Amino acid sequence: MLNPALSVAFHIGAHKTATSHLQRSIGAEADALAAQGVHWFGPRYLRKWDQTLPDLARLNDGHALSGPLGSLLQTAQRVVLSEENHIGVLNDPRRKPVTCRYPKAAQRIGAVAQGLGRDIDVFLAIRQPTRFVNAAYCQQLMGGKVIPMAQYRKINPLQSVDWADLVARLRAASGVGRLVVWCYEDYATHFNAICAGLLGPAAAALVRPIAHHIHRSLSAAAVAEILHRHALGGSGDLGVGLRGLLPVEDGYPPFDGFTRAEHAAGDASYRAQIAAIGAMPGVTLLDPLWAAGPMRA
Repeated sequence: MLNPALSVAFHIGAHKTATSHLQRSIGAEADALAAQGVHWFGPRYLRKWDQTLPDLARLNDGHALSGPLGSLLQTAQRVVLSEENHIGVLNDPRRKPVTCRYPKAAQRIGAVAQGLGRDIDVFLAIRQPTRFVNAAYCQQLMGGKVIPMAQYRKINPLQSVDWADLVARLRAASGVGRLVVWCYEDYATHFNAICAGLLGPAAAALVRPIAHHIHRSLSAAAVAEILHRHALGGSGDLGVGLRGLLPVEDGYPPFDGFTRAEHAAGDASYRAQIAAIGAMPGVTLLDPLWAAGPMRA
């Protein structure tokens, strides 16, 4: 039986919005947080257990959840989950054109809330559309799925990056309590507020942002070399080696598959989406500082 006083927070991503940085920063203090009554479960746990997040949706049907999470649900006051893949994949391996990002996100979150028998607080980061698509393309190359950017853009049109639509669907989902949204571009500024929302102010004081990037994007030179070697028959983890050989950190310009005009259009679309999200009842939008000025990579 679940602890009647249990509260649950769920950081659902989105992908390529510093999710790994947040997960590792909080995860580094998991033991100290547990001593404060806040129990953290990130991808390291949620992707490997035999019984994972989908099983939470079946708890009200008499399903018994074993393992550390199952035990904690009976006694814990606060459980914090973080797993961006639960709401859907970043890149569809079938390479079908994307018309809607994370189409099953609302029903998947709603099912977990129903399984737990209580509302859950949902936390989501969003990102400027052209920059998001750039990052998603580089992630696909890092995964060994190599196609030209022009082909990738046909599969992933900018119109598919509609964060206001995603937030509206999540807000309408049964079982969603607080819905907190922030811009990836403001992540560093709002780091403490994000942690306070997830963990509670006292527990959040234990967490400090780790001092390095987790998944740097690819440089333009690395992408060009990946495409060249792939055309010559190369395969495997081309991106892993070339990211280290031609890194952004050493001054190589980051990959960019969009023109200046396309970025400007992406900026305008993003500002409109941010404004729409900020006007939605029941949504907490952390102050979108960048929306007031020029966007940066």
